Amino acid sequence: RQMSSSEENSLWGATTVAATMRLAHASGISTFVTGGTGGVHRGGELSLDISTDLIELSRTPVVVISAGVKSILDVKKTLEVLETFAVPTGTWKSEEFPAFFSPNSGVKSPTIFENGMDVASAYLVGRELGLENGMLVAVPNHDPAGQNVEIAIQEALQEADAAGIEGRDVTPFVLRAVAEKTGGDSLRSNMSLVKRNAEVGADIANSIRDLSQGGSRKEWVQSSQPQNSSHKHRVVCVGGAVIDTVAKSSTENKMIIGTSNPGKIHRSDGGVGRNVAEVLGRLGSKPLFYTAIGNDDGGRGLVDRLGNECGVVTTTQSVHIAEGSNTAQYLALLDHRSDLVGGVADMEVLAKIPVPSVEELEVLGVGFLVLDSNAPVDAVTEAAQNGVEAGSLVCFEPTSVPKARLLCSSSEFVECLSYVFPNEDELFAMTELDDDGVKPKEGDASLDEYKPLRDAASKLLSRMKPGNPHVVVTLGSRGVLLACKKDSSSSLEFTHFPADAVVSVRSSNGAGDTLCGAFVHALLQGASEEESVQFGMKAAISSLECAEHAISPDISSLII
Repeated sequence: RQMSSSEENSLWGATTVAATMRLAHASGISTFVTGGTGGVHRGGELSLDISTDLIELSRTPVVVISAGVKSILDVKKTLEVLETFAVPTGTWKSEEFPAFFSPNSGVKSPTIFENGMDVASAYLVGRELGLENGMLVAVPNHDPAGQNVEIAIQEALQEADAAGIEGRDVTPFVLRAVAEKTGGDSLRSNMSLVKRNAEVGADIANSIRDLSQGGSRKEWVQSSQPQNSSHKHRVVCVGGAVIDTVAKSSTENKMIIGTSNPGKIHRSDGGVGRNVAEVLGRLGSKPLFYTAIGNDDGGRGLVDRLGNECGVVTTTQSVHIAEGSNTAQYLALLDHRSDLVGGVADMEVLAKIPVPSVEELEVLGVGFLVLDSNAPVDAVTEAAQNGVEAGSLVCFEPTSVPKARLLCSSSEFVECLSYVFPNEDELFAMTELDDDGVKPKEGDASLDEYKPLRDAASKLLSRMKPGNPHVVVTLGSRGVLLACKKDSSSSLEFTHFPADAVVSVRSSNGAGDTLCGAFVHALLQGASEEESVQFGMKAAISSLECAEHAISPDISSLII
């Protein structure tokens, strides 16, 4: 209302959501992030106190991302007015429309937006149809302080009613009362929700850009598919991201239990899913990584390093930030001989790893979906099934013996798998067979007499996805065994790849993960499974000889 007079008189001022929308559209900006939007005030059916924000949303084609309408307003009546004005309105990954500070308002959301592409598609279709309305995307605020603020708001509104405060005087009264009641929680929650809104807004803006470049959703999907290749040149990894801390007592003195000891502490990034994604990223495959972290500096730093140093892609929908949980961490205490004294694993957040939908995998044209076993069994199974439905080849890195045994007890999961990368112990656990204690001696290159290993691989292949399944078994210093079932025939093929005789092993933490990631990268480049094993072993040697990191940065220079 005052923009023209302020401009004419060169006055300073802040803009409302409505004014910012108008200015953004005039500047060619399609996406605008704010804290909360205006709406219908409580008692608005009598006072007609309705924010111009709602009118502007009906006539200006800008996507507005907020934490919902301000909680001192009437959420239900606001949504009714938006419906009357034909404004597409929905909530980000939630069935309930948020109440600014709180994710819960008790009002069902008109629409659920699962990802940035959902929003971009709806927005651009509207533009193609000549519709001039904007869109409102409400992002739930899960900051723990938010619920306390919402309680304080409801108390302040009751106090305003009791004091006879009405109309425009309600808002300043409530804001003052809330600030006093919450002792700063309202400011902290405000900061948290604005940051979250900005992350979602950036995701939506990128999706609008990508979809616009394709001309239509269908064209954009088709343009993302690889040309003249039997493999789709896109890969998604789903799994754990962990901060590993190793505290080692000084070698000069024997460790004394129950007191402080001099020594060295080393911190590094780990987690099977994260490691495989790093390998793929360093080799140039640009994987998209799905994981869960806590809302802490450790998790944010871990994700930033993946993108800035390793070439791994993450988005606000692929990385779940879990409020109230720590980023996954493992702490190991070693004595002066480097023997493990004890360790603590804080892995609760991994239960919240998000699952890519069928649509997401289809839109990205995912050729390979790589899973570890850190997410819950039902989530890993759902991811595998979505991968098969989307036409992706599902790869599985078992992570550990107990997790391998648990997941592979489910036929629904195993029958989705095209490639599996177990070590010997994991393979026997996955097939519930025993190795009979008959393992070839160190350096024995012949596996012809090692019947239990072949039987276990055969049993696993018989349960895997029909077509051309492969099992890649890592054997430590004895190399790798590649087992496969060709096409629909019942015949099996086994190929043994001996290990390099001269390897200076500094750390074996990430060798298996390196082989898995490099194997998939080689397949993406058109290599055969046999060639991919050889390339994977070459990359694994680089990580074995690297003491500072689970994954050697030097693998970036390898060429298939």
